[in-house]
Amino acid sequence: MKKKQEKKALVVITGIGYGHSIREAAILDKLKDHKYDIVVAGFSNSYDYFEFKYDTLELYGPKFPERRFKFSVLQAILSNLLLPFKYILNSYRLRRVCKIFDPDIIIGDFEPSSLSVAEKKPHFLIFNFDPETYEEYCKENKNKFRLQHFYIDHYYKKAFKKNIPIIVPSISGKKSKYKIYYVNPIIRGLPEKNNLLKDFKDPIIISLGGSYFGSEILERLLKILPEFENDFIIFSYKTLGKSEKNIHFFPFKENFLDYINSSKAIITFGGHNTISEAVVLKKPCLVFPVPNYIEQILNAYEIEKTKLGMSKVLKHPIDENEIKSTLNYFIKKIPEIQDNLDKSDVKGNGAEQVYEIIKEKSKLE
Repeated sequence: MKKKQEKKALVVITGIGYGHSIREAAILDKLKDHKYDIVVAGFSNSYDYFEFKYDTLELYGPKFPERRFKFSVLQAILSNLLLPFKYILNSYRLRRVCKIFDPDIIIGDFEPSSLSVAEKKPHFLIFNFDPETYEEYCKENKNKFRLQHFYIDHYYKKAFKKNIPIIVPSISGKKSKYKIYYVNPIIRGLPEKNNLLKDFKDPIIISLGGSYFGSEILERLLKILPEFENDFIIFSYKTLGKSEKNIHFFPFKENFLDYINSSKAIITFGGHNTISEAVVLKKPCLVFPVPNYIEQILNAYEIEKTKLGMSKVLKHPIDENEIKSTLNYFIKKIPEIQDNLDKSDVKGNGAEQVYEIIKEKSKLE
């Protein structure tokens, strides 16, 4: 057994969005608490997020075209024709890091390139995709996302074959089975109760990122929000608008959870991380998933099924009246959703559970 100070972890994180990086930060904090030395490999958002926090390796990542309102598999393929060659370069870089750093464990967060290196080392995969939820969704819906499912299922089977645990955060409290380990939501340090938004009337947070998808929804929302009595707090990664009447623009803040905790509700995309944060903090959420994107559609399906939030898949062109009626209905349902949340017992200790799985499977103390 190695001495505590000698334990090392290589963590490979997708750069698609910020949610994976934010939740992984909670896991890395647990590893640091147990004397792990850490190297992070990532691209785009994950590389930017961790560049000044850990020793960080920059990788190549896929591109997701944003010229259309919904996610297009064909456009994604055309935009990533060189991706197989980039993955070869990624594998080379990761192998070099493994040779020099010699990690004890390797963690991949929605990033399958981690599977291509140091195969004799203990590996762990963290994915949002839940096969059970997918099967339930397929029974009720025509769209099976066959190509996207094939891509994810390919890596799941590869992990199963190598006996690699797949860790899936869930708000549904599912029991682990086969080689899938369900854990509670992986949340950063939970905030204490606060009054950050005490000067606003029944404040509802809107967090739609800075993508084309979010900008198009936000553009419609800005036209109808003045008709409501609530104050709307809009967080943005990239752009700031002019605050007026009941609309207030805030830059993205590291203590974003403090603001969620002080709000009445939240409007967001279908990212697993923000939905999980809302559920753990017991805040009703209205989810607008990116159309045709399997991860977000399944996240939205799960929040509806558990009755801990509400979702709406918008079609292009966006109908302003549809958004207005959806928001009206959501505000009326907030008390009912709040009651369900108050009765729920979804904890945010997923990072601690992940560490226990790593400790058990890697046999490192």
